[in-house]
Amino acid sequence: MRRRVLLIAALLAAAPGSGAPQEEALLPLATDLQQLGEQSRRTRLPIVLLFSTPGCPYCREVRRNYLAPLLVADTPAVPAPLIREIVITGRDAMVDFEGRATTHAQFAERQGIAMVPVVMAVDSGGRGIGEPLIGLDASGFYNAYLESLLALARAQAGESR
Repeated sequence: MRRRVLLIAALLAAAPGSGAPQEEALLPLATDLQQLGEQSRRTRLPIVLLFSTPGCPYCREVRRNYLAPLLVADTPAVPAPLIREIVITGRDAMVDFEGRATTHAQFAERQGIAMVPVVMAVDSGGRGIGEPLIGLDASGFYNAYLESLLALARAQAGESR
């Protein structure tokens, strides 16, 4: 719970007019996807991965306007999906869904991610659910696409919300 409160505080600190750089409003970075998969199995919550690069304005918009609000709106009645960010140029160490040590860049490459932003829903074993959202929709339907992907992911995770 304390971690969630700190995350929400960090997200709110990066809101417009706060004086904080927008890039600071990061989602939790992927560190151990195998452990996240186990959490998904226990909680029956879907996993959502954002593939991004530093300084990408479209990534920032997806993070800030679509994914971060899901974490802030997290309630017992409608829990947030398990969201993690993967920086496709990143050399940060992480563990993949099979328990292998890798880096953000290596994991993204194995997933075939070459452009950003990409939002991908996966099951507890790391298998993709539905079609990933690639890029950012300028026609105003992005939220509907995201909600559709989340509904599919929730259904597959066994969540009846």
